[in-house]
Amino acid sequence: MPRPYRHGRISESTPACRCPCIHYDRKFTTPSNSPIITMPIEILQEIFLRCLPPAPSQPEFLYHSRPGFTQRTAPLLLCRVSHLWRQSALSLPNLWMSLDVYVSMGQARPALPLATVWLARSGGLPLSLALYQQNESDDNRVAAGEILGLYRRYIHRWCHIQFDLAGPRYCRLLTSQQRSAPMLKQFRMQTSYLYEEGDKDLFGIFDSVPHLSHLWVSRIPDLNLSTDCTISIPWHQLISLSLDYVPSVGTTLHILEKCTRLIDCSFKIDSIHSPLPCNPIRHKLHSLTINVGHEQIATFLETVAFPGLTQLVVYVRGPLDQYGWPQSKFGDFLKRSECHLLHFEIHDTGMRFDEFASCLNNPHLQSLERITVDDRRDWTWDPFVTDLALDLLTCSTFLDKSRAPKMIVAENVSLGNEITPMTNSTCSLPNLESVTFRGSCLWTADGAVADMVESRWRFHCNDVRRLRRVELELLSSNVEDLRRLKEFCTEVWNWTCCFDKPYVLTLRMFSLQVRTLFVAYTGISIATLELK
Repeated sequence: MPRPYRHGRISESTPACRCPCIHYDRKFTTPSNSPIITMPIEILQEIFLRCLPPAPSQPEFLYHSRPGFTQRTAPLLLCRVSHLWRQSALSLPNLWMSLDVYVSMGQARPALPLATVWLARSGGLPLSLALYQQNESDDNRVAAGEILGLYRRYIHRWCHIQFDLAGPRYCRLLTSQQRSAPMLKQFRMQTSYLYEEGDKDLFGIFDSVPHLSHLWVSRIPDLNLSTDCTISIPWHQLISLSLDYVPSVGTTLHILEKCTRLIDCSFKIDSIHSPLPCNPIRHKLHSLTINVGHEQIATFLETVAFPGLTQLVVYVRGPLDQYGWPQSKFGDFLKRSECHLLHFEIHDTGMRFDEFASCLNNPHLQSLERITVDDRRDWTWDPFVTDLALDLLTCSTFLDKSRAPKMIVAENVSLGNEITPMTNSTCSLPNLESVTFRGSCLWTADGAVADMVESRWRFHCNDVRRLRRVELELLSSNVEDLRRLKEFCTEVWNWTCCFDKPYVLTLRMFSLQVRTLFVAYTGISIATLELK
């Protein structure tokens, strides 16, 4: 029978010895000669803090990327090693100031009793709390309501909040003390539209949130066209804002006028008509993501100017029938803003091939470092990333020097959006480091993609940066492209080849990665190249 451990003595039957992540030496088993015992408590606690699981890079992965709060992970694991470690962990509030609860199948993980003890150990520190409710089943609504009721006791210490709710059942009346969150800095809440009337009571905390700077919500209750609502929103404090519902373009412009400190924003704009300002709104935004109907995109571009914009992401939605991209309005917007974009991303825009070529050659987009095109519409739509676009992206030093300089002019595009003459000493987007073409947008002659990639790596000019990442969805008929890209890898770097899963070929090397996926029934392959 193994001896139980006390103080610094560790038995082979303890959780620390059974855990594969912890190793120990038999000669350090007594309090007198064990370094972990003689170590200053401040250093031990600092080590404990570094044992906590890292936060996910994206908020939507919060509940799926962590191993969960179990006795095999910190901080609970630290309490099971020895008496000294347990006392050290329990006396360190920083270990307990963050709690994420996942509600599924009518049960909360961690359960309510553990969550209660957990928060009681956090002292008086600001809290980072998250709650994810899987669906609106009755059991889940009850379990989520219990956790939310617990969280409400600590509203005065809320700092970073992330809720994904579907009608939790709890006492919705807030006391006068609960209508103030003096420590709150970030508030993110996704709610189901079926329960938004009930969940809006949580917005009562905004009566006093002097430090709130980041707000991401599905919608603001009772928000009308002029941005008036029953909720007190501190617009002037916000640095980052995301709204999944804004009634109109006019409402969006009113919000921008009120948010004078805003740097990063994301709006999903509805199609309700409302009055527009006479002059374009100028704002110091750095990053903008808009999801807008095809009928409103031109109106939005006509009424804004963002001189400091570096990242632009556009989602266009609409019916299946043909709609067009307002290329002339987009060109005017770039000229009016005089911004220097570094990241440009478009989704289902309805572009034509000549309009996309005009974008690539627009003088106000030549600062781009990353471009992403994601087109998920059906096969009836014409691809717009064609040989014309790839010729513009291919370094001229790679092309046949005997070819005459090109003059390519986009059809049906105003003079301000023409593609200017391209000589053998230039190429479009010279600062480009990352290219992503997904969906059905790409249709080129076999070999054109390999020409572009190789030209910007091997034959690039001094004023053209090397590509570091390329992600493409190619037709499986592009045999030449795939063959040349693989050969290019072997010539430039040493590489190893392995199959991660059926039909997925991964080539790994020191600085270049190629990943190819063959999908037999669609005839599409996905190739990812990454250069570091």
